Amino acid sequence: MPGDNPPANKPAQPRELDRYDLANASCRLLKLALRRAGELVVEETGEAGLRPRPFMTLIAIQQNPGVTQNDLVKITGSDRSTIGELIQRFVSRGFVTRKRDVNDQRVNLLSITEAGELALRVNLHGALRAEERFRAMVPAAHRQTFFKILAQLAEFDEEGNCNAAAKTATVS
Repeated sequence: MPGDNPPANKPAQPRELDRYDLANASCRLLKLALRRAGELVVEETGEAGLRPRPFMTLIAIQQNPGVTQNDLVKITGSDRSTIGELIQRFVSRGFVTRKRDVNDQRVNLLSITEAGELALRVNLHGALRAEERFRAMVPAAHRQTFFKILAQLAEFDEEGNCNAAAKTATVS
């Protein structure tokens, strides 16, 4: 399977289906690893805590005052509709305010409120413990390389072009 260059737009023969190694498929493995990382966050923050995507989005707003929803898509890796739904929930919970950009009335600039900061502070230690636990699951000898590769993979766009040089992961 890896290394093979199957023909594009040509259906596989029935006998070829056995060649697909589901147990080692990258999408499956990444999805399971992502799910485990999310489970760790729930374990560490509790059932009432912020889940990974809302936490990441809210902290992105906190760290980038005046950020736009389009910028959040790039920063967090979430899709536009997910970011839109999260922002709506944050606004209704009083975590975030929206203000029209004076230079472009179509754009909302987002800022965190005191309630949003409090939600982050309540969840931060749990999120950090979860991050630590996830990183500890990777053998120490491979940790630096593993996270550097993840960062590099995250920089590729839909066409397979690398958008930016991935930052060197500093992992202990």
